[in-house]
Amino acid sequence: MNPPDQKHREQIREERIWFVLRSAEWVRRVPNKVWSREQSAFINQLLANRHYFPLTREEYLHMVETAKIASGRRSGSPPMPDWGKV
Repeated sequence: MNPPDQKHREQIREERIWFVLRSAEWVRRVPNKVWSREQSAFINQLLANRHYFPLTREEYLHMVETAKIASGRRSGSPPMPDWGKV
């Protein structure tokens, strides 16, 4: 398994941060009743479809650890991107 190049990794990271910021903005903007109902529906769907995700906790953690080792990534957080670009 070859790790993605640094440019691709940074693009993915910035997309994740963008998604989190927009999600947080939506949560702050909508009434609690709406947010709570949406969150409940999402969690219920995850639970209803859990049989489609056959990995055990141990298998998942092993997969994540193997990917970390293969990527050569150091522990710790990389610097946050320039907020003007997000």
